[in-house]
Amino acid sequence: MLYEGPQVTDMDNVRALNESFLTLLRRSPHAQERLWGLREDLARRLVSLTPRQAERLAEAPFLLFSFRERDDRFWRTAFEQDPNQDLFSASHEQQADVSRLIAAGLGFIWQLARQNPYVLRLLCGATVHWCEQISEHTLVRILDFATENHKLLVLRLAGRSELWRKLLYCGVHPLHEVRRAAHISVLQTVLTQVDRTSAVVWASAACRTQAPALKVAEKSDD
Repeated sequence: MLYEGPQVTDMDNVRALNESFLTLLRRSPHAQERLWGLREDLARRLVSLTPRQAERLAEAPFLLFSFRERDDRFWRTAFEQDPNQDLFSASHEQQADVSRLIAAGLGFIWQLARQNPYVLRLLCGATVHWCEQISEHTLVRILDFATENHKLLVLRLAGRSELWRKLLYCGVHPLHEVRRAAHISVLQTVLTQVDRTSAVVWASAACRTQAPALKVAEKSDD
């Protein structure tokens, strides 16, 4: 089966979204709350990148932030919320910049989910099921959802210190070949990461099963 790979415009949008995210981290304390889970020294370096370093990091061929694509529990009930919340509350006003980034990111993702989910999976390591969930809704509902859920946006793989150290040092190196190698190395992890939540669920299910274990049949005397 043939798959259509990312287009130039897709990668332009990824870079633009990454740049917006990195700019927000430097300017907004509310955006910096998204760094929860990242080691403190790496978080300090991330928010203190120079504009040139941030530009280089934004070249990564995947979204540096995540919409919790593999959090099945969250997305199972995500769209059951009341879409008519007060958009003029103090909380919404304080998080306006974050909301705009979430809306832009989800709008981009929604379009890819409908047109080419294969590319969407490459850009954020999403599952087929998640892509299908996103594509089921109208763009208006997606944008409403973006304004309601400020905590939806988080740093991708925040708990993987070794990956972020690679991104924040080799990934911003002046030599294109060095930072490209770092970006591709981390992308491989994004695409092959194990969903630990699912693994735990399956392991627990296996422990609870009453089915007898398979045994090798005894050799017949015949």
